[in-house]
Amino acid sequence: MQAPPPAVTADGHPIVPSPGAGLPFQSGRFLWAVGGFALLYGMCGFIALWRSTRAALWSSLAAWMPVVLLALAYWRLDPPQADTLWPVASLALAALLVAGTGPLARHRHQPGVSLGLAAFAAGAVGALSLGAVMLLREAWLTVALAAQVPVLAWLERRMGLRSLRAVILLVAGAVLVRLALNPSVLEYGEDGLGWIVYGYGLPAAGFFLAAHWLRSAPDGKGDDGVVALLEAGGLAFVTLLLSLGIQALTRGTLDEPPDTLREVALHTLVWLALALLLATGRRWRTRPVAVWGRRILAGLAAVQAAALHLVALNPLWSDEAVGAWPVANTLLLAYGLPALLGLLFLWVEPLPARLRPWVALLPLVLLGTNLALEIRHAFQGPVLSGPDLPDAEWYGYSAGFLVAAVLMLVAALRYRLGWLRHAAMALILAVVAKVFLSDMAELGGLYRVASFLGLGLSLIGVGYLYRRLQGTAPQGGQTVA
Repeated sequence: MQAPPPAVTADGHPIVPSPGAGLPFQSGRFLWAVGGFALLYGMCGFIALWRSTRAALWSSLAAWMPVVLLALAYWRLDPPQADTLWPVASLALAALLVAGTGPLARHRHQPGVSLGLAAFAAGAVGALSLGAVMLLREAWLTVALAAQVPVLAWLERRMGLRSLRAVILLVAGAVLVRLALNPSVLEYGEDGLGWIVYGYGLPAAGFFLAAHWLRSAPDGKGDDGVVALLEAGGLAFVTLLLSLGIQALTRGTLDEPPDTLREVALHTLVWLALALLLATGRRWRTRPVAVWGRRILAGLAAVQAAALHLVALNPLWSDEAVGAWPVANTLLLAYGLPALLGLLFLWVEPLPARLRPWVALLPLVLLGTNLALEIRHAFQGPVLSGPDLPDAEWYGYSAGFLVAAVLMLVAALRYRLGWLRHAAMALILAVVAKVFLSDMAELGGLYRVASFLGLGLSLIGVGYLYRRLQGTAPQGGQTVA
């Protein structure tokens, strides 16, 4: 929701109200009482925590009760957003809590003082978060909250305050809920790419930086569940940044889901590219978040390609134009490039040998679909849903898939890929069946002659290549797979 325009003078200059100008007159005594109680809790708790057996209790009272009282006063009075009294009070409270960490840090070796130091540091961050809530709205509020995650991580690493990880977990969880699980996030800011870049890019950078600092803790025990959450959150923010950025650039709005093959294909390519990046990065590939993240991204891309690219948005019946250029068109985005990225992912991802043929099935189907639709595009033009099927196009399928099968066989024999060799042989058998069962009846004249002649010459060439590339069998009578 858009904020109301600021008040201006007769000359058009904005009116800056003084702190507390929007509050009713009767609220003065209430604020003085709240301030007095906050000062009482802060000073008494700070004094009592020294050499106390209940240092955790006194430090929590001294650090958090003033923050809680300030939040209650803000909620009770509900001042206008333009009132600067509240963020100023939050900054002043944060400064006092930071000042209180000085004496605690000098005597941290005393029993219980380290707990007080962690409580005061967390209280200062809580006061800053409260000030951000009072002053900011929508995306910038989330950015301000996310910026405190690396600050807390730096404090934890600098001072060795492992208890701050609970606070980091709380703040990171709030940011994740606001950016990843909040349906109203699509209403932040105006339509466009601007708020998406800083709204997701800055929190992602902060999460990754905080994870790096926590993981490299001096005690060698920094790699824990909090680090995994931060890494997963950073990866989620990067994925959302790219996906929502594509949505904003292609449709100009986030209110409507993508409904064309080109838009959906861009999302699939981004997910596969991220999965491939996670699989090839030296520092990332063995991290549990990277392993599961790339598998989830590749799985989502595979489901989307199978359900939307091949079925729901297939240009054979969707009437969507794929572009006038051959090869460099929507078909390449939707079928060719996803298939290549999928095969590259299969190449670098350590999967069990028994699963590789099944995982490679979808990229091979996408490549075959790309070839078939490119052949149809050559005869039908940008719109592929026409009913016409001339003899030249029908013959083109036989020739095109036969050439593809030969290339697959050459690659399978060259790199000793048994599953690809089986797929190539299956495709050759399918082309042979098409020639004998369909071309004989459907084609006429020179196309029928060319179909049979090309098939015969190709089979002879396949036999020669198979014998040449397969090589002689090693001793023992076994051939190389």
